[in-house]
Amino acid sequence: MLKHARLSPSSSARWLSCTASVEASDKYPNTTNSAAEWGTNVHYMGEQLLKGVEVSVGDVLTEQNTFTVDAEMLRCAEEYVDYVNSFIKKDSVVLIEEQFDLSVISPNQFGTSDATVLDGTHLHVFDLKTGHGIVMAEQNTQMMLYAIGAVEELGDIYDIDMITLHIVQTRAGHLDSWDLHYEDLMKFKAHATRMAQKILTGNVEFNPTKKGCQWCPHSMSCTALKDHVDATIKGAFDALEDIEGQADTIDTDHMKKILDNADLIIGFIKAVKDRALEVMTSGTEIDGYKLVEAKTNRKWVDDAEVAKYLNRKIKSNDLWVKKLIPMTKILKLRPKDKKLQAMLIKPEGKPVIAPSSDKREALSAIKDEFEEIE
Repeated sequence: MLKHARLSPSSSARWLSCTASVEASDKYPNTTNSAAEWGTNVHYMGEQLLKGVEVSVGDVLTEQNTFTVDAEMLRCAEEYVDYVNSFIKKDSVVLIEEQFDLSVISPNQFGTSDATVLDGTHLHVFDLKTGHGIVMAEQNTQMMLYAIGAVEELGDIYDIDMITLHIVQTRAGHLDSWDLHYEDLMKFKAHATRMAQKILTGNVEFNPTKKGCQWCPHSMSCTALKDHVDATIKGAFDALEDIEGQADTIDTDHMKKILDNADLIIGFIKAVKDRALEVMTSGTEIDGYKLVEAKTNRKWVDDAEVAKYLNRKIKSNDLWVKKLIPMTKILKLRPKDKKLQAMLIKPEGKPVIAPSSDKREALSAIKDEFEEIE
């Protein structure tokens, strides 16, 4: 079973912004799910591949649990390994699944980095993500803490000047990296130490934020988050009930406040729904609501048996529908096919709202101009 520090790097987005969340979260049990277990298995495969161990589809491996390697697992692990290996040179220092001592931040604190490569004075920190929710490298506190651990371990022997954080999330079609100088990392180290000290001395406060509340187990019961959501939606209205049907009267300042907190609000609502389902399933009633069976679609008990039966009853052309394999796979099969490349088109996207920090170019507001008809 993996060990986790109380002020772990993986939860740092929460405890660095909301110091009171640490004690508030202690009463909730650690939980896992199939997606997390899948990710753990892929991480283990990536570790083995980086260490030179051969892994193939169908292999039965044991990490926290015993699992069978499938094609998607292997592809995800191999793409991660290929990316990390592209940064390794003959004289590089390579640390794989290294547990770093972070007691410089807080006593008994540690964190395990997926892969760390030191190339001369340039430190690379890699984090494999297997989910579909996009994770960015910029200002990624989890990886910055890993970088601090690496500097503490290697800094007495090697000079480290530049640090690059790498997110490897090929399953979601995402790779990202962010550079920072050693001096910037030390400023973050001082900040993390101050926040950890506040937690250790009980000088804490609740501070709802998008990143901090996203995975906080206390979010569904957090009074500070509820009050923040209420105040954000209410704005200049006297009560939440007054805003119903009045969205067209909200001014742009109020719109901005709601947009700034949209993910936080949606996350809070989801947490409340999850909690409501949990308590109602256990027998507690909530006035005005009931449990019902979710709608489902019909499906065959066994597709292979159905196909075997129908192949004798229906003409093949009427039974089977052929379709192209995914575009990415086709382009991998024909990477230099210019005629195929010419068949690609990227339609214009509809206007969507994004924060100013988004890297995409802003669209100009377009207003039709009509000549005045005399």
